[in-house]
Amino acid sequence: MKKISCLWTGKKAGVQNAKAETRALQTLNVYSSDYGMCIAQKFIEEKTNEIPAAQELLKLMDLKGTIATADALNCQKDTVSAITISKGDYVLALKGNQPLFYEEVRSFFDEEKREGIRKSGKGYKKTLEKEHGGTALREYYITEDVGWYADRKEWDKLKSFGMVHKALRKGEKTEEEYRYYICSIGEDAEEFERAARGHWGVENGLHWHLDFTFRDDKNTSMAKTGAKNLQIMKKIVLSILGLVKESYKLSMKRLRYELSLDYENGVEKMLSMLDIESIKKALESKGKSTEK
Repeated sequence: MKKISCLWTGKKAGVQNAKAETRALQTLNVYSSDYGMCIAQKFIEEKTNEIPAAQELLKLMDLKGTIATADALNCQKDTVSAITISKGDYVLALKGNQPLFYEEVRSFFDEEKREGIRKSGKGYKKTLEKEHGGTALREYYITEDVGWYADRKEWDKLKSFGMVHKALRKGEKTEEEYRYYICSIGEDAEEFERAARGHWGVENGLHWHLDFTFRDDKNTSMAKTGAKNLQIMKKIVLSILGLVKESYKLSMKRLRYELSLDYENGVEKMLSMLDIESIKKALESKGKSTEK
C-alpha cells in the first residue's frame, strides 16, 4: 500500500513593530498522513511563491511508493513532473486555476458516466459518516478513461480522473459539494479515497497543533532566522510527542503542560521511550490507522 504525503502551505501570522508590519513567514510543508509528521519543509522567500518552492522541494525527495497530494494551486504541469521525477504518484485537486481543464473534467463526470463507474465496482466507493451535527455521504469515482482529453500528454503520467461527491444532511437541509482530481494512480477507489481524505490530515495533524498546541500565531519573533528556527523545533517536538502520546493517554496540550512541571525528569522519561523498536511500532500503528 502506498503512503500518502500532503503538500501544503502554512502561514505564520504577521507581527507588528512600531514602524511597520513584519511580513508573515510562509512555510511550505510536506506532511506524511500515514506517519503523522512533517517530513520536509521549505521557507518561501519574499520574491517568489509556493509553486516554484514546491517544485524545488519535490525534486529533492524520494517519493517512491508514495502518493503526493496537493490543493488546486499546485496542480501544475511542472509540479506533476517534479513528483514523477522523484518516482512518486499524484492525486491533485483540480479547480478554477486550470479553468478549461476543470470544465472539461466536470462535464465528463455527468450522471451517465457516474452510473457506468458505479456499475463497474472497482472505481467506486461510498462512505456514510456522522459529521458536524449531520450525516455525510461521500461517493468516490475514479476512471482510467482519459483518452478523450486532448492535452493528456502534457501532464506527465496522467492515468485517471477522479471525483468526490459529498452530501451533508442536517435535518431537512442537504449541502452538496463536488471535487475533481487528476491522478497518476490506477482505477482503484480504495486508494483514491485514502489519498483524497488523507490530504486533509495535515490540517488536524500539523497546522491545528501549531496554532492551538504551540500558539504559533502568537509568535512575535521579529528576526526571520529566529522564526524559522522556532518552526523547525516545533515540528520536531510535535513529531516526538506524536510518537509517545498513546503511552501518556493525554492530549498534546496537556502533555506539554505535564512536561513543563518537571521538565528534566519528564523529558528523560519521554526520550527513554524512543528506542528503535518503539519508534518502528508507533509508526506502523499510525500507518495502519489510515486503512479503512
